[in-house]
Amino acid sequence: MTNNIFAPPNSAEAEQAVLGGLMISTDEDKRLRVISLIKPESFYQWAHNRIFSEIVRLIKTNQPTDVITVSDALTANGDLDKVGGFAYVAELCMLPTAANIVNYARIIRDKAIQRYAINNLNTCVEMLMANDGLEVNHKLANVQLVVSSIIEHAKTGKSKGLRPARDVVGDWVEEVERRFDDPTNAAGFTLGIESLDDLMAPKQALRGSLIVVGARPKMGKTAFYNRVATHFALNHRLPTLLFSLEMTDRGIIERMIAQEGGVSADIFYTGAHDDMEMARALARAEEIAESNMYIDSTPGVDLHHIIAECRKIKRVKGKIGLIAVDYLTLIKAAPAERRDIAYGDITTGLKNLAKEMDCVVLLLTQLNRKLEERADKRPTPADSRDTGQIEQDCDVWIGLYRDAVYNNNADKSLMEIILRLNRDGNTGTAHGQLVNSYIKNISQSEAERLSMKGQESKRNYSQKVTQATEAF
Repeated sequence: MTNNIFAPPNSAEAEQAVLGGLMISTDEDKRLRVISLIKPESFYQWAHNRIFSEIVRLIKTNQPTDVITVSDALTANGDLDKVGGFAYVAELCMLPTAANIVNYARIIRDKAIQRYAINNLNTCVEMLMANDGLEVNHKLANVQLVVSSIIEHAKTGKSKGLRPARDVVGDWVEEVERRFDDPTNAAGFTLGIESLDDLMAPKQALRGSLIVVGARPKMGKTAFYNRVATHFALNHRLPTLLFSLEMTDRGIIERMIAQEGGVSADIFYTGAHDDMEMARALARAEEIAESNMYIDSTPGVDLHHIIAECRKIKRVKGKIGLIAVDYLTLIKAAPAERRDIAYGDITTGLKNLAKEMDCVVLLLTQLNRKLEERADKRPTPADSRDTGQIEQDCDVWIGLYRDAVYNNNADKSLMEIILRLNRDGNTGTAHGQLVNSYIKNISQSEAERLSMKGQESKRNYSQKVTQATEAF
């Protein structure tokens, strides 16, 4: 280790040992392990950074990495003299360190993480000390973001800010390989409603996406919210974070258990139930209890609270699948000139949260009652109440519609799931059946049959009214 006590954490000996070991080692597994652990920027000394970069490039292009080829590569880039010349590269190869290069790489990685943490924590101190007029809550939120980025960097080696295109391409190639090697590592997530998943295929709901679901009352927003949440928790088996500003946590769980168990929630109150129904409900309750689901029903929370809670779970669990918020206009907004600006800041913050957590954020929102004055009451993004920025922030916008709410002759169970906006795929209308507040899968042909049946009932009703009027 360097003798300068004022220098940031580093180990010149470990850096030299890794470079020399990579050039003389014939153990391909160890070499690949090393270049997966550290990156050029992990090296404290610039010369070692450059030498490592050329060694990695040669390894990835299946070329030899002896002293001659590495020196030639450095010469081609005009860097050989800058790193100490041929003599220094040759000197590195004389170190008998090939057997322990993975351990030395870990030392380099640990020192790099320490340097990254120190630099960023110094930034936190500067933010807290700054006399810039920012509220202390905002400063603490920024500090928490920095701490989260340090932890993320320690786990993945990735840092925020500008990254070389080569690093981004490398990450992309690895992701594509994972998709083909294991279908469960697909780019996005299914939402648990077959017709909607078919419509959104093949990309599905991508990580980093903000999905907004808008509807008028009685259209099935809570049922949609619960269905997607339980699908992430029970099928994707990923941490699922629910923020309900309208219902209690026990109320949410009760609905989920009833829906997943295929029973009416009334059985939990009346005592009149089939033993098999109760057993089925309790079995689903146990599954949900054992899942990675977290529920926060704190009323009147603001965006900072949601972000802080999500970062806390991310630190503990390492990853998040879904963050679901019910619903937008119940989130306490910061003071602003207009409500639409205040709520626009919230949707922008949730979109940023989706990217930071690398997960899906599901946001429910109420729609303006003005849409009910239209002949066609199917919702559009423009119907979002006091939230004019939603279309700019969201990646997917879904409207829920049940004709039975306005037409007594329509099928009571048929639900239209209208995919109005999808930045990464198709748009269109999917269908589900709302039975006991649970969205059941339904085929397109069955949906068409139920819709036609409702239209036929409406026509018959209109004809009867006309005949009665004429007779009068």
